[in-house]
Amino acid sequence: MHDKFRGRLLSLLLSFYNSQHKSFSYLGEDFFEDSEYQRFYRKIYFSIFRNLGFIERVLTEHTKNLKDKKAKSLLVLGASQIFFMDDIPDYACINETVKLAPVRLKKFINATLRNIARNKEALILTYSIRENFPAWFVQKWSDLFSNDSELDVFLTNLNKSPEFCSINLDSLTPEPYTKNSSRYYPMDLASFYIPMLTEDTRPASILDACAAPGGKTIILSHLHPDTKITAMEKDSERSDILRRNAQKYEAKNVTIVNEDFLNFEPKNQKKFDLILLDAPCTGLGTMKRHPEIRWLRTKKDVKKMASYQSKFLEKASQLVTQGGCILYSVCSLEAEEGIDVINNFIDSNPNFKILTPDFHHIPSEFFCGKFYYTLPH
Repeated sequence: MHDKFRGRLLSLLLSFYNSQHKSFSYLGEDFFEDSEYQRFYRKIYFSIFRNLGFIERVLTEHTKNLKDKKAKSLLVLGASQIFFMDDIPDYACINETVKLAPVRLKKFINATLRNIARNKEALILTYSIRENFPAWFVQKWSDLFSNDSELDVFLTNLNKSPEFCSINLDSLTPEPYTKNSSRYYPMDLASFYIPMLTEDTRPASILDACAAPGGKTIILSHLHPDTKITAMEKDSERSDILRRNAQKYEAKNVTIVNEDFLNFEPKNQKKFDLILLDAPCTGLGTMKRHPEIRWLRTKKDVKKMASYQSKFLEKASQLVTQGGCILYSVCSLEAEEGIDVINNFIDSNPNFKILTPDFHHIPSEFFCGKFYYTLPH
């Protein structure tokens, strides 16, 4: 009998190779929550997409003209375990993969994976971190760094597991990760520091324009407990998540609005003193947690999102009070989606200026000129 959770991974790979990228929209921390070995299966998933370039290159060297997407998906699943799951014997990796194969492919999958397993040590010596990212992404960042060694450090770090801390909501300080506590919110430091940039402001009203799942909203709520906060999310399911998180973490001064920010016309509250615009983006800065995203995005996506983000920033400019602040952020590393969007907006809106935050908790290396800019390394 085959392993249904490996079968789930196989289905995801088939969706990936059939360009059915919407299948990845529901991936997250709880994708294997119905398995008592959740961590094990998530490890296989991360091994696949953090090392897909290497795996595909090895398969190309060991097969001829592999166009069958079912066969390719099976081989990627099996090879990823042979190379990167040290706690599973190679024969088990092969047997479990063969069980998932249709009869027509069983002999081929078995023979190919056995051949790879025999040559595993020699093959792993040919591993290069650069092949595990799209060529356009590597070239772009190669042009930005002054030497190859920094590029490799950058890519290697981006390919690691994310590091989370728990934010103590009483002191608003990061502490070692604690699970399932209403007084500690799990978060990475780069995200935590964004709402903390408003520490020295005294807004009477705040709008969190794209708020789900609610981490930054919760920090704003505890940082500005006497301020009226409107948290907006257009997706109804994500809006429900936002509402549950606001309740769990006692963000009592937050009102949830399930609405599209671009179409938002406030009724009672005409304008806001502070707007946090965590704009929709390619998400390329979330590769540690979502390694698949590097293979789902293109250079065209970066340009397309930058145009979309400019519309969001223009909308925010219409809703902020005179003398108020817009805090613009994205989960993307690409300057086109961050620094360039801001600079272009400033060029077109001379009544706005860039404020460089003076927040003593943030290390100096997290700044790039006037901008708060966190790179993974």
